[in-house]
Amino acid sequence: MPELPDLPELPFGLQYAAVGLFLLAMVAGLAQQFFSDWAQRALTRVWRRLSGRRRGIRRDDWRRYRAWALRTYSSVELGFLQNVSVALDEVYVPLQYEQDGRRIDIQRDLRTGLRTLVLGAAGAGKSMLLRHSMLRWAAGPEGSDRVPVLVELTRYNRQDRSIQQLVVDALNRPDDEPPGRGRRGRKPAPPLVPDAEEVTPLALAHGRLCVFLDGLDEVVTDRRADVAGDIKEFAERYPTCQIVVTCRDAVYDGDLRPTFDREIRVAGFDDAGIRHFLRLWFTRHRRLSGDEAPTDPRQAVEQLMADLRGSPTVMRLARSPLMLTMIATLYEADPGAGPMMPNSRAEFYEQAVDHLLRRDRDLGRHRSLARYKAGHKLMALRAVALAAQGATSGQADQRVISEEEIYAALSRVLPRFRLDGKELPHLVDEIIERSGLLLRTDDNNLLYEFAHLTLQEYLAAVELADDPERLLTLYAENPKRWRETVKLWCAGANRDASGLVRRILGGNERDQLLALECVAEARQIDELLAGYIVDGFLSHLGESRTDKHLVLAALGAVAGNAGPVGQRLFDQLRAAAAAGGPIGEDAAVALAESRRREAIEALSELAEDSPAARAALRSTGELAIPVLLDRAQAGSLVAVDDLAAIGTPAAAVAIAEQLWGAEPIAVRAAWRLAALIGAPDVESELCHFNPGPFVRDGDRQWYDWLWAPFTAGATDPMARTMGRVGWLIDQSTAADVPPDIDGVDVRLALGIGAKPSPFKAGKVPAEVSEALVAAARRLGHRRRIAAADLTAADVEQLLELIHGSEPELARRLALTVLDLRASDSRNALLRQLPGPVLVGLAARLWLSTSLGAEARDWRTLHERPEAPTVLTVCRKTAVTIGVLLGVAVVGIGVARSVATLTGSWVWGPLWLALVVVLSLGAFMLGLVAMFAYSSADDPPVLGILGVLGAIVFLATSPFIGVPTLAGWIGAFSTAFSLGAVATAIAVLTTWTSRRERALRNPYRALLQRHDAAAEGLLDSPAG
Repeated sequence: MPELPDLPELPFGLQYAAVGLFLLAMVAGLAQQFFSDWAQRALTRVWRRLSGRRRGIRRDDWRRYRAWALRTYSSVELGFLQNVSVALDEVYVPLQYEQDGRRIDIQRDLRTGLRTLVLGAAGAGKSMLLRHSMLRWAAGPEGSDRVPVLVELTRYNRQDRSIQQLVVDALNRPDDEPPGRGRRGRKPAPPLVPDAEEVTPLALAHGRLCVFLDGLDEVVTDRRADVAGDIKEFAERYPTCQIVVTCRDAVYDGDLRPTFDREIRVAGFDDAGIRHFLRLWFTRHRRLSGDEAPTDPRQAVEQLMADLRGSPTVMRLARSPLMLTMIATLYEADPGAGPMMPNSRAEFYEQAVDHLLRRDRDLGRHRSLARYKAGHKLMALRAVALAAQGATSGQADQRVISEEEIYAALSRVLPRFRLDGKELPHLVDEIIERSGLLLRTDDNNLLYEFAHLTLQEYLAAVELADDPERLLTLYAENPKRWRETVKLWCAGANRDASGLVRRILGGNERDQLLALECVAEARQIDELLAGYIVDGFLSHLGESRTDKHLVLAALGAVAGNAGPVGQRLFDQLRAAAAAGGPIGEDAAVALAESRRREAIEALSELAEDSPAARAALRSTGELAIPVLLDRAQAGSLVAVDDLAAIGTPAAAVAIAEQLWGAEPIAVRAAWRLAALIGAPDVESELCHFNPGPFVRDGDRQWYDWLWAPFTAGATDPMARTMGRVGWLIDQSTAADVPPDIDGVDVRLALGIGAKPSPFKAGKVPAEVSEALVAAARRLGHRRRIAAADLTAADVEQLLELIHGSEPELARRLALTVLDLRASDSRNALLRQLPGPVLVGLAARLWLSTSLGAEARDWRTLHERPEAPTVLTVCRKTAVTIGVLLGVAVVGIGVARSVATLTGSWVWGPLWLALVVVLSLGAFMLGLVAMFAYSSADDPPVLGILGVLGAIVFLATSPFIGVPTLAGWIGAFSTAFSLGAVATAIAVLTTWTSRRERALRNPYRALLQRHDAAAEGLLDSPAG
């Protein structure tokens, strides 16, 4: 075997091994600089791929289920307007419930409650609430530890399946992925979650599912008790599983108690909710419209709101999301009918059904699309509705109806049409395809249902218009099922409801309430009978009963009528409200329900001394604004609070007018407006508000910089309004904060409360840091860390962990830090921050007295600078070369010093070499001592000596290393190399730091936390 040739000698006496080690060190340094993060992410992905199962269900399955939920729930069909669907996010308005005179977002309770029952009237938005919850989860599943599953309880009518089996069916349904997305040929669609039968019990047992059970009221009466028992048994079997059930309030009899002890009653839209929905609706229409000059959404909202206020009956209907959707749809589709507001619910349904049946003819499309007359289709729908209500079948009640039952119902009315039986399928298809009033829900089993139960109930009432005896018989057999139909029958314009109401009045307490509701609905009724019924309920005001809200609403509806009975009742209620006491409180609520202008005036006179009257006045919405505005201008802080409670854009403008008034009123108005400005409707309206006419003193101050990032400039009227709000809040004290305020706009809170000025000094108490560490460890934090050794990154990580599982505990810890760092007035403002932002702010202030912000950070918070990727690469390269070059220079200095002392390679004065070697020895000795005495409270003397040695060593060794290197490569090359590397490091570090500083804008980071939290769905329940 031939010998390898010898390698040539290297210059300057260098050895190949040394050069190899140097190059290896350089490669290792570069790899550590550029590839460590990538390697860590790659290893994380591999681990997740190997262990990626979520309590028995693979991550790929969750991704498929999430994609299906996004497709399924992102849009909603308007069943009453064929071929029209809307994006749910574009028109959804959060539902609320009332508690102690305040309106609270229902979604908050869904996030925190394990057992929740949502009650509400038909069309109150209960199903949309669950659909929107599904959509929010699908849009951001990382914000939740639970996966929601929506089960429609009507399926209980069609199949003999338990609740758990229905959950399995929901996860096992085929993935209806659109064609062209990787689906080959005619291969059957895979299930959303394979092996759902096996993995669902495991996910339920570990609390990884949130089960939405929609429509308990739509289960047939004969089976409702069974399904209620099944739900309770299911809840007890899986105690950590989150369950939400929806049901009509008129049907629910407490069947789920005590398992479901949290009952939430959906409140109808207030004026702010109506405006919010209409703005979303008309904005969507403008975007989709092909018109060159579409109607201004603000103008359309104002016009329709004015029409609604002119028709109290329809305004009451508009508080239902379903009814408001129908009103907006008809107003939009047929503007000529918009201002002609009907006077009753039945009249509105009549108008809606007539429009949907005749719109092809109205649009000139009837010759090509409509074969049958609208009158014939209406008669057919009436017959089908009656059958679907259960009047002609053996079923006690049902929501769906089979094709066979439809044909049987139509065959009884077909002779009136003079049509052959062969026309039945075509007639049914045209009703389904052209009106949207009847929907085909199951093509396999040929099942149908009406677009909404209220339409079915109205059409059944019309069918029984001439047969009140049959209606009474059906009501007696199933009161819950026929209750709404009875009321709609009484609302008919051409019939006297006296006989039917008199018969119902002779029943039990629930029947008597129905009689009162019929008085409110009836167009024709005997005045003596109506007065007798009203007096009976009036005499029981102030008494406790479970359905009091229904009684007071009905009394208010009667008092809102202009007839003799309504006027007499109104006078009696006004007198009772003035008398006070429990009777007066109920009378005030009934007066507010009447929505009469005289009622507003009466309540405003009582509001100063009567909390009940004040709450009732608030509930009347925008009708109360003129009265409250007068009182606010007269110096009433309570009136400003009431305007804020109304919360509509018009109310916000009335509050904004007070910003330039007397100091106490102006400060209260500033705090109230700070809480309202986060609503898009309010902000949009204030953009058009010019504060100029209300400025009474030209010297009044405002912050021109505060709203600059959110407006076109400091001259924008909105910038002046919000700048004044910020100035007033900044000048206020903690005592000026309204006690019931529930959060302020995060932009205001950060802009004023987290200004660049320093926070108070002080150290967070050790017990607080220990509580942070202990809570994180209890929640699964594995890395052991001492409270005294916490870094800023540690604090942020631990607070994030705690906030994800126990947000209230995280908030308490954050507030402890704010109490230490912020003054009383600043603290009062920062306390209003939402949880994620508050936690992020506290993490930054835990170990520091500064947020690290500059004045320019606020003005540039919306800028999105690009990451300095190229600069970072260049800087890391320069730093790596500089470090290696420095190590080489120091190493050469050490080697030359030792050689000088031994006399083998002498350079320079002997004492310098001696200093280098001794200082290196002192450093090594100190390093050993520091490790040996690491548990000591005080540093050892040798440790201090080691630090001094390191300083002397690093300062002296280059004096020997650099000249030695210059002797090898020349003085110019050495100076140029060291200078170039040092200059490159300094310049690149400066440039990169500036770009990274812009990226780390603390205000932007905190606002992004707020935006990210707003896009999440269900947080982990507190309990």
